[in-house]
Amino acid sequence: MQERGTTTEQDAPRWWWPTFTAVALIVAVPLIISGPGNDLDVGNVFRSGRSIARHLAYVPSRPPGAPVHETIVGILDLIGGPVLTNLASLAAAGVLVWALDRLLHDEGVGRAGRWGVALVAANPWFIIAATSTADYVFALMFCVLAALALRADRPVLAGVLAAAAMGSRVGSMTLIAAALFAELGTGRPARRRVLVTAVVCGLVTLVLFIPSAVHAGGLSFAQNDFSSSTPLVQLGRAVAKDLLLLGLPTVIVALAALPAVVTAIRSWSASWLVRFAVPGLVLSQVLFIRFPWKMAHLLPSLLCIAILYAVALKDRPRVLMAMVALQLLFAVVRIDVIQPDDANEASGGRLSPGISWGPVVTDWRCRRDHPHAYLGRQKEEIEVAWDCAAPYRN
Repeated sequence: MQERGTTTEQDAPRWWWPTFTAVALIVAVPLIISGPGNDLDVGNVFRSGRSIARHLAYVPSRPPGAPVHETIVGILDLIGGPVLTNLASLAAAGVLVWALDRLLHDEGVGRAGRWGVALVAANPWFIIAATSTADYVFALMFCVLAALALRADRPVLAGVLAAAAMGSRVGSMTLIAAALFAELGTGRPARRRVLVTAVVCGLVTLVLFIPSAVHAGGLSFAQNDFSSSTPLVQLGRAVAKDLLLLGLPTVIVALAALPAVVTAIRSWSASWLVRFAVPGLVLSQVLFIRFPWKMAHLLPSLLCIAILYAVALKDRPRVLMAMVALQLLFAVVRIDVIQPDDANEASGGRLSPGISWGPVVTDWRCRRDHPHAYLGRQKEEIEVAWDCAAPYRN
């Protein structure tokens, strides 16, 4: 295994975790107590979880299923309802933040690593996912924990954790593949770790999705029947939401710092983080171009972006600090420059500069206005709440 960098106590100030925890709770509590969130699949996730926990019967929330997350939701909902399932997402976010901080620290990023972690934690779409009954944060948590286990030469554990990520969101395959690819670059001894991790992940994933196959009566559960538009329209939808992932002001700062990222990428052979983040970003973006739907689908890209900028700006943490500050502002205030011609099936857009409430404020207001939508019908209640909080609305 390649030698890793070290950091000093000065690089890891003691005030970090208490401050982060206090701020996170202040932001999270109003969202957590206002319902399980406005995600389009939240109602089906609860129905699937309740079927598992109360009847020991598996009904996927949507193809191909998310058995790990659905089971967690079912058990916790039975014990404490939506508040407890929301708190589980927040706990998963806390573990993810710790694991990402550990990964960056162990790979020698130094003080800038903390601001890279903060860039993820302060992102409005991450905040929304971390306070909702949704699987996005669980999947990211398991992916980063798998990377930590892989780097610690614990391939069996890494494979199990990677399978748990797949069992939360099958889209986790992009980050898992990136981690295995990065590990291969550490030299010949890594091949065994990569092989064991991949085999264990594959076998455990197959076992996890047996209930989906049984429910579907075959492999049809894994078939994709979601329609797509022309390649240009798909790309346009993805780019518009990519800009909205960080918000326009942060994107401008990120573009200004792009030369530093290019320089960091040149350290490809020496940096595990670069070998992970670049393929992870490319693969997650390719997947999003095919399915350019929810903003939370971009959280794997956010993770990779944060890692790249933490590596690139490890000697210029003030730029990362500025990006984090802009993310916090973006949670409250949103600046737009374009609007789609159809919020649900866009085939084009128009220039429409404007300022509105940020994603977190909007999501909280929609939770408050539709607190029990997840218990209702998909079209009449759940989709109304979704349309209320969606990034582009009719």
